Amino acid sequence: MVGNRPRVALDVVIIGAGAAGLAAARDCSAAGKRICILEARERLGGRIFTLHTPDLPLPIELGAEFIHGEEPTTFAIVEAAALLAYELPDNHWESRYGRWEMVSDFWEQMDRLRARIPARGDRSFADFLKSQKLPRRVREMARGYVEGYHAAHADRISAASLRSSDQEQEDPGGNKQFRLGNGYDAVLFWLRSGLDPERTAIRHGAPVTEIEWRKGDVAVRTSRGSEIRAKAAILTIPIGVWKAAREQSGTIRFIPDLRAKRRAIEKLEVGHVVKIIFRFRERFWDEPDFVKERARLKDQHRGTPLNFVHSTDNYVPAWWTTAPVRAPLLTGWAGGHAADALLAVGRDAIADRALDSLSKVFFMKRRELDALLDSTHMHDWQSDPFSRGAYSYAAVGGSGAHDLLAKPIEGTLFFAGEATSTDQTGTVAGAIESGRRAARQLIKG
Repeated sequence: MVGNRPRVALDVVIIGAGAAGLAAARDCSAAGKRICILEARERLGGRIFTLHTPDLPLPIELGAEFIHGEEPTTFAIVEAAALLAYELPDNHWESRYGRWEMVSDFWEQMDRLRARIPARGDRSFADFLKSQKLPRRVREMARGYVEGYHAAHADRISAASLRSSDQEQEDPGGNKQFRLGNGYDAVLFWLRSGLDPERTAIRHGAPVTEIEWRKGDVAVRTSRGSEIRAKAAILTIPIGVWKAAREQSGTIRFIPDLRAKRRAIEKLEVGHVVKIIFRFRERFWDEPDFVKERARLKDQHRGTPLNFVHSTDNYVPAWWTTAPVRAPLLTGWAGGHAADALLAVGRDAIADRALDSLSKVFFMKRRELDALLDSTHMHDWQSDPFSRGAYSYAAVGGSGAHDLLAKPIEGTLFFAGEATSTDQTGTVAGAIESGRRAARQLIKG
């Protein structure tokens, strides 16, 4: 047990140096708190993982890539750090039956469908879809949206959690997408730059294995055999780690156990995703006749840079370019059941299966793609012991689970990370805001 210990020297130990942990640390540091950040990996960022290549105009994002909507939390950092955030062209092509067709009202259709989800009761989104009289094309698009955008399984995710509000319907900027030209890790560097070096220590390669606590006293033990003691702890554990079996690597034992969190953890699910980036020797999709040969173009669509391409492919149903920036990169994205199918082929075969999907969706011969391929980049987030998946989503009946996971315990244990955000689940903005919320709770306490 904790026993009679001498007075602790640190005010707070923060578990995880991702966006949530660094945001919490920055605000705690500004309040004069003495901090130690324990990060299991040898790098900052968590599920932000940016690769910088000197011969590319853009970095390669193996994890988080987009800013979703005109989100004030993230854009405040963009402006303060003088970062370049540019808006993506909002064009979505649908690849089916040997042709491409522009979906000019993609977000409007999804918002209208989400608004039809009943305010009372709950069921899976798949069950909700079955109850709706919809054209097959809209039904497939909706399922692809939920499994791709939310990295969720349509038969597990709470339909109620997807219901759009009247405010979302009226917000003209809510569906905009932005990319950071500097790379998402620039946000991390800005957060870290605000830490007081006299009061803050960051330890990399320090996986936490055990947390023993009582009110006002926490002992955090790592796999290296070290122990850090503080008055409080802020935990930014991903939902995949929360849900992992105790014997699996990367998990944390609590003494005493956090029984109050079990219901929340049971009602939150781990999103599955495979993101794969192919670098080609040339941007063949930017050739003047590339889209023209695949689509019936209307005058208003001519000259529009190719951005998102959606399909019903079983393995990689979504692809995007770096438009409006010209870079020889194509990103494939599989979420939910498509990610499960792709992961089942084995890591060594994923790139091969993804190229097959790209060949089908872009109506190109596989040998043409092979001849142009320069390199392949991906990170297996499911097998990563410190993430064990993508981001969280609410299971059926999971209303309030994010808030329950976020609730502090005895003014000593505080919780952050996108899984503790109700309105910005699965986003960097949600992680940052949750870290700041945990810091405010700790400082007030």
